[in-house]
Amino acid sequence: MKKIACLLLAAVTLWLFFVVFAYGVAIMTWPSSSLGNSWVSREELHMLARYHGTEALKITEIDVSIWRAGEWIPVLKNKI
Repeated sequence: MKKIACLLLAAVTLWLFFVVFAYGVAIMTWPSSSLGNSWVSREELHMLARYHGTEALKITEIDVSIWRAGEWIPVLKNKI
């Protein structure tokens, strides 16, 4: 009975470790635009992606660009 309890405790501890580790990795790799600290709203980004037919948008402090013909083409400028 003690072996089963120890095995169960080890399994739960290992599971909790992996859950906390996966959550930490997810937070560190979360895109900055979805965290809300971008100068462009999420709705505007979705509209730009649909309009230009792309899922690749590069957001910088200066502009938002799409990938076309091997280069980044700006489609929206920041009004700073």
